[in-house]
Amino acid sequence: MKAYVFSLAPVEEAFAKDWQDQHPDDVLTVTHQALTLETADLAKGYDAVSTQPERLSADLFKKLAANGVKHVALRKVGVDHVDLAAAKDAGIAVSNVPAYSPRAIAENGLTGAMYLLRKWGYYHRQMRRGNFTRPSELMSDEIFNQTVGIVGLGRIGAAAAEMYQALGARVIGYDPCYNASLEPFLDYVDLETLLKESDIVQLHIPLTSENKGMLSTNEFAMMKDDAILVNQSRGELVDTEALIVALKYHEIGGAALDVLEGEEKVFGQKFEDVDSVPDEYKELISMPNVVMSPHSAYYTKMAVKNMFFQSLTDMERTTKGQRAFFKVN
Repeated sequence: MKAYVFSLAPVEEAFAKDWQDQHPDDVLTVTHQALTLETADLAKGYDAVSTQPERLSADLFKKLAANGVKHVALRKVGVDHVDLAAAKDAGIAVSNVPAYSPRAIAENGLTGAMYLLRKWGYYHRQMRRGNFTRPSELMSDEIFNQTVGIVGLGRIGAAAAEMYQALGARVIGYDPCYNASLEPFLDYVDLETLLKESDIVQLHIPLTSENKGMLSTNEFAMMKDDAILVNQSRGELVDTEALIVALKYHEIGGAALDVLEGEEKVFGQKFEDVDSVPDEYKELISMPNVVMSPHSAYYTKMAVKNMFFQSLTDMERTTKGQRAFFKVN
C-alpha cells in the first residue's frame, strides 16, 4: 500500500511509526498539513489518503481522483463535512472510524454531568473568592436518584446508558432504531417524554438535515428547570442562542458541552486573550453552570491509536481489492 497521511498530529507520530514497523512493505508518507485543494497534489501517485475531518468538497475529490487516489480514510466518526456523493462519482471510497472508543466519549459526558450535578463549578467559583462555606442552595443530589435520558443509542449512546445504569440511575432512551440488546439498561421512550422526565439529557446522535437545531426554545421549555444538558455529538444539534437564554433564565440547570455551533472557527485555536473569543463562547465559559471542552471527548491514548490504525487498515483492505470495514459511501 502507498498511503499519504494528512493532518498528522504530534500525538499520532508514534502510531505512524508503529504502523510502518508492522507493515515494512507499505509506503507511508506523513505531513502535518491539512488536506486541501492546494495540498492534494502531495498525494499524486498514492493509493489512498488518511485525514482528519477537514471539509472535503467535490472539487477536492475530483483532484484526488486525477492524482490516482482511490480511498479517503477519515480518522473520525463524523462525515457531515464530506461530500460523499461527489466522492462516489469520482470513484473514491470514503471510510470513517465509528467505533474507535465509544467509552472515551461516553465517559466524558458522564464526567461533565457529574461535575454539574454536584455543583463543582459553583463551589470552585466561590472558593476563588475566599468563600469556603456550604450554602443551602448548593446542596446537590446523587446520581442514583436521577433519570438520565440518552438521545441516540448507537455505540456511544449504548456505552453511556450502561455506565449510568451501573451507577444506579434510571435510564431512558430515544432512537428511531430499536435495539433489543439495550433493554437491560434502559427503557425506550419518545423524545418529548425523554425531555420532560430526564434530570440529565445526553446527546449521542449524528447530525442530519432533519435534526439540526433539534433542541431550541420549545424543547428547553419542556425540560426540568434543573435539568442538565450534555452534548458530545454535534454543536448544530442545539440552538446556541436559545441555550444561553435557557441557562441565564434558569429554564434548565446546566450544560456540559464538548461541541458547539461554528466550533471550527474556535476549537483548535489559541487566542491572545479572552476578549478575542467570540461572544457566545465567552458567555458560556463564564457561567458556573456550564463546563466546556474543545471537542476533546474522544481524546484518549486508546481512541487516538484506534482511529489511526483503523483508518489505515481500511485503506489497506481497499488496495487489496477488499471492501473497507467502515465504508460510508
